[in-house]
Amino acid sequence: MTTLSAAVPEIHDDATRRQFLAVLAAAGLVAACGADDDTGATEEAGTRTVAGAYGDVEIPVAPRRILADLMTLDYLVALGFDTSRIVGVFGATWFAQDPSHYLYDEVSREGLVDPGFAFEANLETVAAAEPDLILAPFDQIDGMEQQDELARIAPLLVVPTSQTRDPATRYGGTASFQDWRSTLRAYGALLELEDEAEAYIAESERLLADLRDEHADAIASTTVTEAKSTPDSMAINALSTAGESGVLGTILLSELGFTAPPQLDGVVPDEYGTIALSAENLGLVDADLLFLEVREESTEHEQSPLWPTLDVVRRDRVVIVGNHWEFGGAVAARRVIEDIDDALTLMGA
Repeated sequence: MTTLSAAVPEIHDDATRRQFLAVLAAAGLVAACGADDDTGATEEAGTRTVAGAYGDVEIPVAPRRILADLMTLDYLVALGFDTSRIVGVFGATWFAQDPSHYLYDEVSREGLVDPGFAFEANLETVAAAEPDLILAPFDQIDGMEQQDELARIAPLLVVPTSQTRDPATRYGGTASFQDWRSTLRAYGALLELEDEAEAYIAESERLLADLRDEHADAIASTTVTEAKSTPDSMAINALSTAGESGVLGTILLSELGFTAPPQLDGVVPDEYGTIALSAENLGLVDADLLFLEVREESTEHEQSPLWPTLDVVRRDRVVIVGNHWEFGGAVAARRVIEDIDDALTLMGA
């Protein structure tokens, strides 16, 4: 049996221990001390192969420096993943401008790296973050020109949330901000957190069922619209297209059984499932209940002379919501459910 002739230095932390084990490995001595190592350092240093959207990818067994996008951050939070292992988020600075953002505590974390949005990412910033895994869903990265460059910096795992890559189908199929259930399961499978994914989905389904049962009469008798106001535009996210090109909010409203107001019958949304609004046609948003996303403190909707005349405004049934209604995953779905529950509770008070 090989023995160490010199005194073994005291190991104070995991990083030092890994460095020490690397020295031992170089000397061919790991086998001699491996039986006494219970830290899992050797296992964590290993890799495994998983099936990404573009084929097999070799990733760390226990990634510790993940570069992610916002959707990935959402799904990892839902899975109970240790988000201190996320060293950077594409576009984090932009999302952190809004203190009410549903993931504000995560995207505003001190030291979090922001290389810009994925399609415009600064590769030098990405490399400087020293990620050991870059993780994003298919619909948020497909077609990105810098994919090969990113993959040379660290393993690039594109989560296969879509069922088709038919260019005629929006986002190549199911988008990560549409089918949060399938997407969460995809992340759970890739990260070996399947049980956590199923538990989160089951609890969300229970919350949906409770909301549906508690407010059944109100849901059946209440028309709703979901719209957004930005400094330079307004639009309705149509319930009529929720199953094909809807966003998270309209999808959940449709699942619960809400219907759109009659003035939207026959109005054809665009390819993105939206209906453009102007000062002249703002009356299209009028309903028993309006969920309105206001971006960058926009007052665009209030500029129309029609705004104060709308029944939904005069009855004080405009509910201001965050961007999670349009762009979010499993955690955002919970927030949308809470928003709807709160609104219906206030209506019935």
